[in-house]
Amino acid sequence: MVHIQAVIGFLILVALAVFFWRRYGIGSGRAFGNRLAAHNGIPKNTFYYLLENGVKGSSREFLASLEQSNLSLDQASVAIAPSLSRGIERLEARFGTQEMYDKAKPIVARLLAESEQKR
Repeated sequence: MVHIQAVIGFLILVALAVFFWRRYGIGSGRAFGNRLAAHNGIPKNTFYYLLENGVKGSSREFLASLEQSNLSLDQASVAIAPSLSRGIERLEARFGTQEMYDKAKPIVARLLAESEQKR
């Protein structure tokens, strides 16, 4: 009986470790997103809030795929610009103009203009 409880406890610990590794570990996109936010001068909270509301699908998977494609921070910033722009539009439609979005708007607009030039 004690042996079974030990095995179950061990499996629960492994499951928790896997959960947190996928969510916050290398390859989750989180570290790459933090670097993108810092590179562009957008506070992390604002960056992730815009991205969550602008990306189609999972923002973590999107960031992880950008990281795996070995783009530079400049290239990834341009690639992520349409999603950030959609995030601003959606959040402003829902909550109106907010100071934290206003500060990010010129940065996102510059990146979006670069994105559109490359098409």
